[in-house]
Amino acid sequence: MSTITKPMNASSIALGINDSATNTHSADNTRLDLNKQQILSQTTHRRDEATKLLSTLLDAKKISESNLAAIHQDDLLKRVTGNSSMDNAIASTRKLIDSFNRVIDDLRRNLTDEELAIH
Repeated sequence: MSTITKPMNASSIALGINDSATNTHSADNTRLDLNKQQILSQTTHRRDEATKLLSTLLDAKKISESNLAAIHQDDLLKRVTGNSSMDNAIASTRKLIDSFNRVIDDLRRNLTDEELAIH
């Protein structure tokens, strides 16, 4: 089986570049750009889900506190630790959202304007 090679042009020869290396490098960059876009998209989606979860937790906390007040009951965990389990879940979710936002900001800083336009 013979291999057909393209003739190299003068600039390729001068720079020591062969077309297959250039094409591989270009394909790798395209794949990398798509991966960065995918990661940005997925991370944004996960952050949005966490934001919805936070809203749900805040609503559930209000309902729980209302129910406890209606039956004249204290939140035992809150009495012992200073925070209810809902407070802990809300704080944890806020930290998660902050982490997602930092990752999204880092990704956007590392994406070119063209890559951001596609997203």
